[in-house]
Amino acid sequence: MHKNCLSAYLGDLQTAMDVCARAAGKPSLRLGIPQPLQSLIRHEGNLCLMLDYFDESLRRFEAQKDLGAYFEAMAFLDVIYIISRTLLDVAAGVVRHYYKCNDKCDLPKSFDDMLKWSAKGKLPDNLNVVFSGCETWFPDLKARRDAIVHHYETYFICFEQNSKGEKTPIQFSPRSKTRAMPNEELRAYIGGVMAGYQRFIDSLLNHWDTTFQRWYGFGRSPNSRTSTILEGRRANILWWAYQYGGYRHDNLVIEFD
Repeated sequence: MHKNCLSAYLGDLQTAMDVCARAAGKPSLRLGIPQPLQSLIRHEGNLCLMLDYFDESLRRFEAQKDLGAYFEAMAFLDVIYIISRTLLDVAAGVVRHYYKCNDKCDLPKSFDDMLKWSAKGKLPDNLNVVFSGCETWFPDLKARRDAIVHHYETYFICFEQNSKGEKTPIQFSPRSKTRAMPNEELRAYIGGVMAGYQRFIDSLLNHWDTTFQRWYGFGRSPNSRTSTILEGRRANILWWAYQYGGYRHDNLVIEFD
């Protein structure tokens, strides 16, 4: 359960706008979900699904030495990189949509270009800080996705024994042009990406609390946001961020059944 859910935050915004319109005696706005937000919701669901399949395949191989599970895990790993990269572009598209609608500002379509603009201080409304915080983890994710899509990369998985005597999945590449990733614990890396994505959402919503006040005459605060309940597979992005990526937040509540 978390208060920092982008789709819920924007859904609350649209509901509030509709209530204000009707309170002012105007027709109900009957706002639809913007296309970038529809895409974000779908890709978050897709990523949660792939994380579930990836983890299940890894665990099956670790327990049973099932080679079929091993090759499934490699396939799901590629898809996780590709969908994660797509999800970030879609998140940039959500930001672009609201600034275009309210400030008539035409921002870049891709997350990578948003990051480049932020490095040059070109984003409006102090938005630079929101994106520049992703500089520590996004470029490496982008490079891995690009290696798969454009440079015929295949990332393999091997297993090493950690200090607890448990098997730890390690990723490696046979290509000499790809930077080696020695001793990189694979679940920790993916968890770090999920944590980076969620921290980006945290920062964006903190920024939009005041920006929406300027745009619409009302805003939110970290304490007044609606808590969103994510259960089972739907919670996978947050779960991986928490369990493997070290993500923590005062408004995050995790319950085990």
